[in-house]
Amino acid sequence: MANTGLLICSNPFRLLRIFPQIQRDVQSTLYVHFFPLPMPDKKTVRHRFMMIDAYKNLSPMNVDVRILLCGLKGTPNSQITTKRPVDVIFYDDHIKSEQLHHVMSSLSNKSPNCKTVFVQPNEAYSPNDTKENNQYDEMETELYESVVLGGTFDRLHKGHKILLSTAALKCTKKLTVGVTDISMLDDTKKLKELIEPCNTRIRNVEGFLKDIDPTLEYEVLPIYDIYGPTIHDRTFQMIILSEETVKGGELINEKRIQNKLEPLDIIPVPLLEEDKSTSDCCEEEEQKISSSNYRMRLLGTLLKPPQPNPNIPSCPYIIGLTGGIASGKSSIANYLKDLGAFVINADTVAHRLYDINQPAYQEVIDVFGPSILTTNNEVDRKKLGDIVFNDKAKLEQLNTIIWPLILQRIKSIVQSTKGHNIVVLEAAVLLRANWQYHCHEIWVSIIPKKEANTRLQKRNNLSEKQAEERIKSQPSNDEYVKNANVLFSTLWSCNFTHIQVKRAWNSLLNRISSNH
Repeated sequence: MANTGLLICSNPFRLLRIFPQIQRDVQSTLYVHFFPLPMPDKKTVRHRFMMIDAYKNLSPMNVDVRILLCGLKGTPNSQITTKRPVDVIFYDDHIKSEQLHHVMSSLSNKSPNCKTVFVQPNEAYSPNDTKENNQYDEMETELYESVVLGGTFDRLHKGHKILLSTAALKCTKKLTVGVTDISMLDDTKKLKELIEPCNTRIRNVEGFLKDIDPTLEYEVLPIYDIYGPTIHDRTFQMIILSEETVKGGELINEKRIQNKLEPLDIIPVPLLEEDKSTSDCCEEEEQKISSSNYRMRLLGTLLKPPQPNPNIPSCPYIIGLTGGIASGKSSIANYLKDLGAFVINADTVAHRLYDINQPAYQEVIDVFGPSILTTNNEVDRKKLGDIVFNDKAKLEQLNTIIWPLILQRIKSIVQSTKGHNIVVLEAAVLLRANWQYHCHEIWVSIIPKKEANTRLQKRNNLSEKQAEERIKSQPSNDEYVKNANVLFSTLWSCNFTHIQVKRAWNSLLNRISSNH
């Protein structure tokens, strides 16, 4: 299998016929090169943008597809420059031998053993393969020296590629891209904790643009408000937007007029609908292609490989399951139990330690006084909770007493467990108590703060302020995610939670079997 391929193509409508034939032969990156078209008339410009629109048909591909713009910009004598060395060049029966030779001689970055492969297009094609798309009929032929656009650009997907490629096609000199800084993101962004760092997103955008068209000047920079440089830079002439953010472009122009600058021409790019026929999709995802959909598909997958832990036996394999309060840890633990795991609930273990004649009973009374007892001389955990959740020092006192006792009891339970190769330790305090060092992997459940507050009020009959105080006493979602090998979120339906857990379980079984 080749790491990087280059497909020579004459017609965007043939892409869907060709892709299924080559996707098994390319592992990482597939470049697409269209032959140059005659220089502009209305129809030619339309067809150029339709070729960029071919990204829509790339859903069968699991590789990074990049449509090169040198052919689309009508520069027949220019070199074909790619960041990654091309291992194989694909072509079909529409490509003439002299065209193939031209590509071979123009391609500046070939691997030493680069080869050419003829591809027979698949005749069983979708009606969409030949369906004309009229959304570019009104695309103006005008080009601009200075173009600007902005966005989050998390996990660069084909919607982003169409937006960026359209901007590059309309630009002749300098393209400026504003990338939303993490400080601008709030809980309205789904799974914002999984959004890539700003410098990573900047690097990915810049790398993509320089790859598809190295002839332009690029400035890719972080933005800290919704306007970025658009309301101050007088050199900007046009802004590219997705059709759902046209209102933002109008606000920018209002600000520019106030600042005595020329308003920008606005070119909206239609949203792409998500193809939900793929196995990775779920009904909770957005209808449009979006980064949040891609982040949702990370749930239940291995985010980072576990590090070997020589301090504990390899069997049973211990999963530490943790997360914020009311994040659905117990429902996930129950799913895992149904799948065959032995589940230890740290809270249940702790509760028993408060019983009369148990290790924690007298020590807790000595520290917090007899007022925490019921009329039956049992520890009233609600009274104890009211004390410690309102006083950080007292909470630390309690933790100093109870955490070592819980860990000791958990170790005893694990050692006595028979007939289970996988043990799940469900513990809200796992990270704070440093119990992660007694586990092989850490699995985490998160939900937004607002949802956690709502659930906590309902479940524990607390006021909003009381719920907020309990949430504040725990690590942030970012801290949990930083430590997670696998991440879940119970924000959506029970069915979607089950899908995440089953995905994680199957992956775990594969990892364990491959290690033995």
